[in-house]
Amino acid sequence: MLHIILGLFFIALGIWGLFDEYYYVLDFIKGGLPILLMLLGLLATVAGFVPPRKKEVSNE
Repeated sequence: MLHIILGLFFIALGIWGLFDEYYYVLDFIKGGLPILLMLLGLLATVAGFVPPRKKEVSNE
């Protein structure tokens, strides 16, 4: 129950922050977007090099 209350509180706080400090949020998104894109590109590259694991078959 505490997790739900905290989650709703943080959502409300985030919405309030979006409307109250709109320009700061845009600056944060503009600054964080290139970093996010680089991390996603790195993740995609690593995922392309690492082969998928084979599932083990259990004989029970």
